[in-house]
Amino acid sequence: GTNDLAIRGKDSTKGNVQQLYAYRIEGGDSILKNHIDTAAENARYTSHRTQNDLINLSEQALREDIVKAANNAVGFSIIADETADIAGTEQLSLGVRFVDTSSEKAMIREEFLGFSPLKDMDAATISDCIIQHCKTFGLLLNNLLGQGYDGCSTMAGKENGVQAKIRSIYPKAAFVHCASHRLNLVVNDLNNVAVIRNTIGTIKAIITFFRESPKRRSSVPNIPLLCETRWTSKYKSIRIFSSKFEDIYCQLEEFSLHASGNTRQTAHQLYCSSKSSTFLFCLNIISQYSAILEPVTQALQAVQVDLPEVQLQVQNLLSVVKLHRGDSDNYFRDIFEKTVQLAQKVDIELIIPRQCGRQKHRSNPGTISVEEYFRQTVYIPYLDSLISSMVSRFCEANSAQFNLALLHPSKLCKLNRQQFKDTMSTIYQVYHIDNFESEALSWFDFWKIREYKSSQDFIDLLPFTKFYPAVRYALLVLLTLPATTCTVERSFSTLRRVKTWLRSTMSDERLSGLCMLYVHRAKVNCKKKTLWTKL
Repeated sequence: GTNDLAIRGKDSTKGNVQQLYAYRIEGGDSILKNHIDTAAENARYTSHRTQNDLINLSEQALREDIVKAANNAVGFSIIADETADIAGTEQLSLGVRFVDTSSEKAMIREEFLGFSPLKDMDAATISDCIIQHCKTFGLLLNNLLGQGYDGCSTMAGKENGVQAKIRSIYPKAAFVHCASHRLNLVVNDLNNVAVIRNTIGTIKAIITFFRESPKRRSSVPNIPLLCETRWTSKYKSIRIFSSKFEDIYCQLEEFSLHASGNTRQTAHQLYCSSKSSTFLFCLNIISQYSAILEPVTQALQAVQVDLPEVQLQVQNLLSVVKLHRGDSDNYFRDIFEKTVQLAQKVDIELIIPRQCGRQKHRSNPGTISVEEYFRQTVYIPYLDSLISSMVSRFCEANSAQFNLALLHPSKLCKLNRQQFKDTMSTIYQVYHIDNFESEALSWFDFWKIREYKSSQDFIDLLPFTKFYPAVRYALLVLLTLPATTCTVERSFSTLRRVKTWLRSTMSDERLSGLCMLYVHRAKVNCKKKTLWTKL
């Protein structure tokens, strides 16, 4: 289970487990040999049924430790996402996030709880599945503080979505839209700029053209596939494509002249699409901002990231883009010079595209300068779309959950006492924390006269809450709210490796157990004696 092995073959006498038995016997295990040779066929305990029992018991033992830690915490959040396995079954991946304070230093934990097959994809079925499985696992749902999903209407709908149905039963379970999904939606909104959309389509087609043939693939530097689901890989792919464009362009020209059949036709089409001035400018613009987005996307995948840190990352990114928009002349000049150098290397003339008619949505640029034309028609619309989308996608409502961030000293010191008091009252109306308003004001006074480090994380404030139990509870609630759903999405890779074409008929119980063993392989390897004692 911890090595993604198939375990079972075509029948009960084949497979990795049976081969391991034979290997042990060859190694001199006389007790096992005697058992296999002398025991009755129905008492050898080597069948697939016994294997399934051991897998299920191991899964339960692993899950019990996670559930126990989650129930001992102040509260927990549920994170979930779904995907289809190789057999076409929709699998819901469930996870839990909580703050583990059992050790000397508190630690945020996000743990995978298993897969659950879905019969239907409507909100009622999914919400019932989540609640039922949480109860089966033993989670105390009265302590449910948050929900983390993607932003599709089925999950995030305010009236009939999964989050609304669960929140109607457990009112404290605040919904948080996954930050990584929101950032990807920001990038997808850039498709509203037609030339950007066309450029990305051309890039994807060129990469596919070279990767689908071993001969063509070996003729250019290795470029990762432009994957629409692995967003960090997408930004990396565009960045590498831009840096290797000279070699790619030359090979396209070569194939368009000397190849035969469909290869020559496709290469000629892609060659003509990539030799335009608009494509070169768009390529350099997209690659520059993909390089900026890539580290932010990676940072959001960390388990320890919390909601205030997400907002900080996004605000920093937004500030950078606004700075570039405010001084677009200077920042675009760097892109223009880079494009000019690239155009000279591949022998492309930079010209203003021919305008075939009156522009309906934007006035014709009143200039004959190539630099000014592309700054007005491509660069500025690109930045405007990026800024407006980030502002709208990451604009949080003035809710009690996000007001918890004001408990940080760097934020509360910017407020006067009355403003802070009014804000804390909104938190009390939601969570009804005993003596919270009085302790919050005392916390406010404490940090007004004390030095603090603005770089301190919220989890670093917990040691200061020894005499502020209500404030401590509020901070733990904030840390418990999920920032992203990356933990459960990582389990999709495990699902693909475990349930393959050769194992497409695997039962759902066996699938969930094997995935639990692999995802939590570190726990299994560290606690084998404890695990087998429980079994």
